[in-house]
Amino acid sequence: MFDLEQAIADWRRQMLAAGIETPVPLDELECHLREDVEEEVRSGINAQKAFEAAVQRIGQANVLKSEFKKVERSFMKKILIILIGIFGVLAGTGFILPALAKYKEQGTMVHDATLGLLIGIPIVLGGIGTAFYGFKKRKA
Repeated sequence: MFDLEQAIADWRRQMLAAGIETPVPLDELECHLREDVEEEVRSGINAQKAFEAAVQRIGQANVLKSEFKKVERSFMKKILIILIGIFGVLAGTGFILPALAKYKEQGTMVHDATLGLLIGIPIVLGGIGTAFYGFKKRKA
């Protein structure tokens, strides 16, 4: 006789063996599997056929693992973009603050102060734009 709990435990072991080891996605997949099986059983299909159909709809473990990796890579790229933007803001500020200090000290805009501002302001603006772009992409 078909044991649904044993079949789900075996399915879970197959997912683990294929490399889907992160608990949250695996638990969520199992939840979807159980809901799908329950829905099929309520519609009159026996538990074994319902389980097999649900497993088929969820997909093969290696395909799922590949999809999880894509999402993870995409997330890491977005984080990297945000960090580059933050670094740009900090680097640009590193040019601007000494230039402003020199201006305050001299009382007039000297060559070094002008150069620091001309270099720092575009870097800060570029960093802000990059960071906002990364945040915008992250939420999409």
